[in-house]
Amino acid sequence: MNKKHLGIVALFILCFSFALAGKSAQAATTPQETSVSKIAYVDASGRLVLKFADFSDAGYTYTVTNEKTGAKTDTAQLASKKGVLTVSLGQQLYSAKTGYKLILTSKDNTKKLTVHYYTGKALGSYSIKQKSNDSVKASWTVSDKIYTGYSLELYLGGNSTVAQKRISVGKTAASASIASSSLKNARYYTYLIGQTTLNNNKTVYYGQGMLKTFDYVKKPAKVKGVKAVPNANAAKLSWNAVSNASYYTVYKSTKSSSGYKVAKSKCTSTSLKIKGLTGGKKYYFKVVAVSQAGGKTVIGTQSNAVLAKIPVVAGQVRNVQLTFDSKKNLALTWSRTAKATSYHILYKKAADSKYKILIKTKKSNYSLAKLKADTKYNIKVQAVTRIGNKVYLSSKTSKVITVTPRQYRDKNYNKLLASQVRSIGYVGNKCIYTTKKYSTEVKTAFVNYKGYSSKTKYLIWISHYTQQVSIFEGSKGKWKMIRTFICATGTAKNHSPRGVFKITYKEKGWFYTSTKELYVTHYKGRNSFHTRPLWNNGSVQNPTIGKPASHGCVRCYNQDAKYIYDKMPIGTTVVSY
Repeated sequence: MNKKHLGIVALFILCFSFALAGKSAQAATTPQETSVSKIAYVDASGRLVLKFADFSDAGYTYTVTNEKTGAKTDTAQLASKKGVLTVSLGQQLYSAKTGYKLILTSKDNTKKLTVHYYTGKALGSYSIKQKSNDSVKASWTVSDKIYTGYSLELYLGGNSTVAQKRISVGKTAASASIASSSLKNARYYTYLIGQTTLNNNKTVYYGQGMLKTFDYVKKPAKVKGVKAVPNANAAKLSWNAVSNASYYTVYKSTKSSSGYKVAKSKCTSTSLKIKGLTGGKKYYFKVVAVSQAGGKTVIGTQSNAVLAKIPVVAGQVRNVQLTFDSKKNLALTWSRTAKATSYHILYKKAADSKYKILIKTKKSNYSLAKLKADTKYNIKVQAVTRIGNKVYLSSKTSKVITVTPRQYRDKNYNKLLASQVRSIGYVGNKCIYTTKKYSTEVKTAFVNYKGYSSKTKYLIWISHYTQQVSIFEGSKGKWKMIRTFICATGTAKNHSPRGVFKITYKEKGWFYTSTKELYVTHYKGRNSFHTRPLWNNGSVQNPTIGKPASHGCVRCYNQDAKYIYDKMPIGTTVVSY
């Protein structure tokens, strides 16, 4: 073979290779028919409607062709939306009773979806209803007998293309039924779509369709197994779940057969605590299941009534406060509560979500010595009532006390001790006082917490309630007790003056015909410290001391009156309380 012949052969091979490559490229770009969930129909206005599951990230182009004339009646592009897309093509482009083909192609030319439509108006009307046996019946009238059948399709959600139920019926049918077992409580989007074949081929053409929204709700069964357990000012209810129930409504009454009112609506659980009930009363409860879907609500039959007799139990613990016990530990006290047989002290740290029981006690006080000094706590008290073998907790706990023990002690120790100090009281001709004495610690805390000052290094406190005089040395906030003794202050008819005074002057004594009072130290006008009344020979004329007995002065034993007279300078503060 000469060079000329070789060149011709090579050129032929090259051309043949290009031809094969062209055919391969053309084959590679031919879109393949895809199968996706879809809804296709012609609406009442003659528009072609297609809802389909998005199958291309690149977007789409589509064309609509009149199958009778072959003319393209519409072409456009459609963007991908990552979900369900809807194409609705205007009626002005389409002829009545005509077949059309819509081809939807992905922009990368790899996939396509072909849908055939027929624009004949098939349906005169369409309705769908729930029957008494909870089945569903759809009915319609026919106006174009070219249709070979109908498809009744039910979807959950207006943007779904996956049918929950689909029924196909023949051309002569005017209704279709769906059993209740196939349905659940929901809002359904229902389509009735006519279908036909044209020109004796097997291609399905989607014809006129009608959309109706339908709320399907089955009547819930009667609630059973209702129980009511009485509690403190409350009752705990429970019951068996009812299938298809959306929620429950609970009713209460103080009568078994009438007077029921809603105690709780839209309860989504099968248990409930009803609060705010009165101890000693009987309450009756009924529960009813409610089913709901969309805008439709169906109420079931009320349960049988159940009884709860609410016990009379202790109420809220009051007057909870911090104090210090005899060992100087931080302590909690509260007032005893009627009907309480014991108390729970509850506590939690700041970071805790729930309270824990610190102690169970029958007392009305408790030492907090076991708590960590530098940890912050929330503390409250709950009353407990035992009736037979049953224990009831009060429905309300006390107010919450928040405390960091060391911090509180440093700030409030003197305040808490000083709070124990009382003033004398009077009822008619009777004085309200005590023979019990304050401790040295309480006395010192009182004068320091109150912030009393003196122009001298001494301070005198007359406690009318305990009938005692206490003498301190130091300065404001730093007083220390150096002497204390009993006295007798003014009676109910002759009150001793109360307030803050100072020593103004002194007299050696008051002398009368047969009696005398020695070591007189004045602090408020003629009101003064002095001895008890003495006979002129020095014996005691009126020995009363330790209780109110004077005309307003402060009577003391001889040695105590002399101590004030000798040791307390003019200007010394006198606290009369």
